[in-house]
Amino acid sequence: MTTSKNLDTWRQYGQHVLPLMPFLDNVIARSEGAYLIDQEGTRILDLAAGQFCTVLGHNHPVFVQRLVAELQNNLHTGSQYLSQRVFEALSAVAGIVPPGLDKIALFSTGTEANEFALRVAKAYTGRTGVIGFDRGYYGISQATRSLSAISDGHVDLSPKVPGTFHLLAPNCARCPIDLAYPGCDLRCLDVSLRMIGANRDSVGAIVVETVISAGGMIYPGSDYFARLRELADDLDALLIVDEAQTGFGRCGQWFDCENLGLRPDILVFSKTSGNGYPSSGVAVSARIVDKLLDQGFYHLSSHQNDPLTAAAVLAVIEVLRNERLLEAARSQGAYFLNGLQELERRHRRLWRPRGRGLMLAFDLVAERESLAPDSAALTPFVLGCQARGVHITHSYYEGALRIIPSLTLTRQDIDFALNVFDDTLKDLENGRLDPSTFRNTNPVVQSILGRSRARKTLRRLWETSPSYWLRRLKDGAGR
Repeated sequence: MTTSKNLDTWRQYGQHVLPLMPFLDNVIARSEGAYLIDQEGTRILDLAAGQFCTVLGHNHPVFVQRLVAELQNNLHTGSQYLSQRVFEALSAVAGIVPPGLDKIALFSTGTEANEFALRVAKAYTGRTGVIGFDRGYYGISQATRSLSAISDGHVDLSPKVPGTFHLLAPNCARCPIDLAYPGCDLRCLDVSLRMIGANRDSVGAIVVETVISAGGMIYPGSDYFARLRELADDLDALLIVDEAQTGFGRCGQWFDCENLGLRPDILVFSKTSGNGYPSSGVAVSARIVDKLLDQGFYHLSSHQNDPLTAAAVLAVIEVLRNERLLEAARSQGAYFLNGLQELERRHRRLWRPRGRGLMLAFDLVAERESLAPDSAALTPFVLGCQARGVHITHSYYEGALRIIPSLTLTRQDIDFALNVFDDTLKDLENGRLDPSTFRNTNPVVQSILGRSRARKTLRRLWETSPSYWLRRLKDGAGR
């Protein structure tokens, strides 16, 4: 039996873990900067920034100090009271969002913020129809899950909330209607509207991500979003921009809509605003709020405008400013992208490195000649990187690897990641990443596999935490 501090913890406590995710064997003891450190002292470069949240890096000292100080004053006040820190945070957010979006509320999660934004749009327009990208991801509540194309790591084909419609994601590299940009004149938008048909008259909100992350790391251009802005105006619908992953400096501006010249009616932020602390918010224009007040609109939840959330948001804004991390996102992102482009020149399986700021991606393809996406290579590649000390995630479409790190990433970290990608691509191209040799070691994942041998899809989802395979990769790399 394999022994390690990590697996000993799994054996001692694993029976109480509800198996929500394909957990890796590493049990994280502490984290710092861009790194996770497990119970055996193994350092893992986190290119997913704690589920894309920790823009300042893990446990940034100033961020921690600000939260501790507020914790000693106010943990929770309830919805009918506001603390000094909340007033300061709302004012600070108003200073960085696009002009006109100066009415702000703070919440805990992106799902909660998107739900609130949808409620505002429906109350304002008097219509209940909602449009989102067919490859989008907006949350896990009933409404946001219906609007999302992806749920629980799979394409979600479950029944939707009535009045939910979708736009074809404008994936110009693999056009959904087989046209070529820019000669297509953005016909994907026209086709989407034709599919929605007469239901367009019921639409009160259009919800979009500026980068379609889970759906394949798609970066629609400013011309597409300009047309979308016109569409929202034509429908008398509100345009909601969800900047869960792209906000608070990730793409080199406070919010990515600034890069695109996009003017939202409602801006939603979440993950990045709390640097790992549960935080989200909604910024709305005064004209919308005035009408809502005339209607007697109000909103009540246990955790809105909480003091600790406010302290987290304030600390993120403070550090981003003081350490000039928006500029760092632009410069380090360009450096990382240049490195990926160099790897593309040397490796036939890596295609189309792309990105904005420190939100980067590249595709794995079967062969450069066909450019057919190689989704089957995603798990082996991710595990190969994990074996060498780099944590990276992938999208749910077409073999896209996601690089969404903290903005404090150093050039030394980037060089390390590029070297790991280089070595792992060599293994992939030489047939040394064979998923048939995977073997899970932690008992939670083993028990799942034991009960679902006949369910191939679920089996594939859970076969992603083999310390045995990681050791095999390390041994192979040393030969």
